[in-house]
Amino acid sequence: LAAQGITVQSWAGGTAACPVDTPVLATSGMLARFSPPLKTSCAMLVAWSDFETDIDRAARTYLHSRVASVRHFGSFACRRMTGNGARQSLHAQARALDVAGFQLADGRVVSVESGWHGSRDEQRFLRAVVKAACRHFSVTLTPDSDDDHLNHLHVDIGPWRLCES
Repeated sequence: LAAQGITVQSWAGGTAACPVDTPVLATSGMLARFSPPLKTSCAMLVAWSDFETDIDRAARTYLHSRVASVRHFGSFACRRMTGNGARQSLHAQARALDVAGFQLADGRVVSVESGWHGSRDEQRFLRAVVKAACRHFSVTLTPDSDDDHLNHLHVDIGPWRLCES
């Protein structure tokens, strides 16, 4: 991460029921800030850093501005999977991230909730982000996946493969 210009602090994250391997706190990735600062696992942040340039490329292509910050609902949450209470969520290990939207350098905000069916350029941007996410993450869920994801994109680095673009 340091080689990519990402500064992290250690984070005393996780619990006995939900341990996090190498918990880190990051205020920004390579190109954009996290809003709020991101409490996640080192492995998740490494996967994110590989993906971040694709987000910025899509923003420049479709919205003609770079991404200044990534708005999110978090990575770590000690809980079971939504829709399958028999399994622990990957959020319980900080190996997932729920992305709510993006603030652009020109001040505009593209939220997943309003942008998914918003302007043509917002739709094209968000779908390009999802297409790239499917290359970088094991699972990508969108507002088209189910009612639990109407306001965010879920990405994770778990053992299952699923791309709902």
